[in-house]
Amino acid sequence: MTLDEVRARMRAAGVEIPEERLELVRRLLTDALGPVRALDARAARALEPAVTFDAAPPRDADGG
Repeated sequence: MTLDEVRARMRAAGVEIPEERLELVRRLLTDALGPVRALDARAARALEPAVTFDAAPPRDADGG
């Protein structure tokens, strides 16, 4: 990650960081995003849909 990318992210987030701390922030972001960037999303297994439930009251035995 470059310092220009850090500045762009700061602008997008509306965050102000003093210029003397940008290198530290750049290193932290690079370290934090490393595993995410290394992840191959195509290799990740698709998950089954989440379980859902019906909150309606139970029906009578005759379906009514």
